[in-house]
Amino acid sequence: MLSPAINTAKDLLTQALNEVIRLDKYATSADNIVIGKLPADPDWLASVRSRTSQLGDAGVAWMMEKPDLWATVLVQFTDYVTAFQGVAEMAQGGKITTSAQWVDLLSHVLLPQLGQAVALTNAVDVRVQKAMQRFSVIQPLLEASIDEGWTELAHEEQQMIKLASELTHLQDKVASLESSITSGVISSGQGAITTSVKTIYSIVTAAGAGFSFLSLGVSVLTVGKSYYDLVTATNEIADTLTGIAALQLQASEEAQAAAGTKLILQLVYNLQKSFLAIQHVLPQISAMWNAELEKLQSVIEALQSGADPQTYFEIFSIPTAAANWQAINDFAMAIPNLKREVGKPVLLNPLDPI
Repeated sequence: MLSPAINTAKDLLTQALNEVIRLDKYATSADNIVIGKLPADPDWLASVRSRTSQLGDAGVAWMMEKPDLWATVLVQFTDYVTAFQGVAEMAQGGKITTSAQWVDLLSHVLLPQLGQAVALTNAVDVRVQKAMQRFSVIQPLLEASIDEGWTELAHEEQQMIKLASELTHLQDKVASLESSITSGVISSGQGAITTSVKTIYSIVTAAGAGFSFLSLGVSVLTVGKSYYDLVTATNEIADTLTGIAALQLQASEEAQAAAGTKLILQLVYNLQKSFLAIQHVLPQISAMWNAELEKLQSVIEALQSGADPQTYFEIFSIPTAAANWQAINDFAMAIPNLKREVGKPVLLNPLDPI
């Protein structure tokens, strides 16, 4: 049949959507990182700020480019279903009867559209790879700046490791409460809840006072339940925040700052994972289009070799294929119209646990 399986197409688009959402989240977060200054601000920390600024620029570049990239992937379905429906209507109206007419129509209407879908989806994949590279070139520079700080503070290595480990655990736990969008959610119009989550990491002074050092903001998506309700119902998050505050009392101001910078690296690593994931999905979408192109080429060759269009399965099943394409396109067009609610903001602060 001249259409892919509906569920296969839906699954690929759903996978791509979830990775786009994650990339948006991390890219926005990269642009919103705020790093304060220490009373005796070390050179390595100034370097971290500079690299983080570059990270933010890469995040802004992705957010500006993403709408066009995502729209390009989705619009291929609308363009092709429009062409396919036109062919189906002509066939049902008895306007195409001979093999020569079918060959002409398939070759000049559907085949070029499929070729365009393959080419443009591949082009999006290349642009995504370039976007990933903008982040990748910053990663080793940022790692080097942070490592410089850890080297200077080697005498407090154990304190920094414990603190950084708990901070990483906090972020991992927070991320684990997020939801992935399913094809069912997209089809049903159920919608999702978008919540602004900010992590405030303050430096604790020897006198026990605190001043803000690192701020990380991120947008978290959940389905069915409020993220605020999920967080407040998770004792492990409150316990981790309390544990972080206790560990900070055992480290100098610089050591606390060095441990906190690992949160920025974690963000970069999450970005890289999401880029790799979407680069895994996009070629599959392109391969789906290419499979349809090859099927159509086979049909054209068969008709040119004398196959009877009246009894040829791929031809007389075109109305069914058209219905499949319409269902796939309806799903693709539902993606940008996914309903979003705004949830109650969440603030995570070790000095003021939830």
